[in-house]
Amino acid sequence: MESDATSEPIGIEDHAAADETAIRELFDLLIDAWERGDGTAYGALFTDDADYIAFDGSRTVGGRAIAEAHQTLFATWLRGSRLVGQIEALRFLAPDVAIVVATGATLLLGKTRPSRPSIQTLVATKWNDTWRFTAFQNTRIVKRNRLQWMLYGIASRITGR
Repeated sequence: MESDATSEPIGIEDHAAADETAIRELFDLLIDAWERGDGTAYGALFTDDADYIAFDGSRTVGGRAIAEAHQTLFATWLRGSRLVGQIEALRFLAPDVAIVVATGATLLLGKTRPSRPSIQTLVATKWNDTWRFTAFQNTRIVKRNRLQWMLYGIASRITGR
């Protein structure tokens, strides 16, 4: 029996390419939800047990709590803001688990340049053919010159932090 090209199973490379595209689209949905100020849509991109670590070290657990926390932010401090960002690296740990490293910044209402550049590590998982983020770690990018590092070190010793 001859094989028809349309009935051939998708190869591993094709699955990986399709999954990478799906994860990149998931990241784009994250940015879109932020721009709309839609905490519900933002939280829906995370698993029910997701760990979300913000730049200040605060931790939120679960998509619903992430949605609520972000809706509060979108209604107050981040009203009218936009999130700009891009994926810097994407690596599969298993067929249904991927690490995403992204950079981004917040463009506050009325500003023309993004502020507070950050780097994020996200873990995406696939369940029932749907990709969601299950972990998010956000860290501010701080660029210091040699003198600033020296002063930071001195201040840390003085304050004990």
